[in-house]
Amino acid sequence: MVDTFVCLGSSVNASGGNDSDIRRRIVLARTCMKSLDREIWRSSIALVMVTKLRLYNVYILPVLLYGSDTWNVTEVSRQRLDAFDQWCLRRILRVPYTVHITNVSVPSQTDQPPVSWLVQQRRLKLFGHIARAAASEDHSRAIRASTDRLPVD
Repeated sequence: MVDTFVCLGSSVNASGGNDSDIRRRIVLARTCMKSLDREIWRSSIALVMVTKLRLYNVYILPVLLYGSDTWNVTEVSRQRLDAFDQWCLRRILRVPYTVHITNVSVPSQTDQPPVSWLVQQRRLKLFGHIARAAASEDHSRAIRASTDRLPVD
């Protein structure tokens, strides 16, 4: 018996929560961000901001958002994800922590949606896929079985 294990890249917890998986994903994405720090984000090469944001969207966000369509995101998890996103964007923009720039102005400079919004969109996309599934499919039967047990008012 174990409390936590990794299966197919996602952390599975005995309590059934997603906080450990979200924390694990943030740590993995932070490691990827730091590995590209000297070569990309803080290099003397004059990379265009659009190129840096594309690299962020291609290399960092997939590591962070892997399996996010099944996450049950709480307010604390949402804040944690958005704080990590702010940290990444500030690093890409080369904004030092001593400069007081609001969290609203950073995404407006980059035209990036918040990570919590991306998670919500992925969850809605998965729900739409399940809702349109044929009645004979396993995931459709599982949803129907769970809703059949709901009390009727």
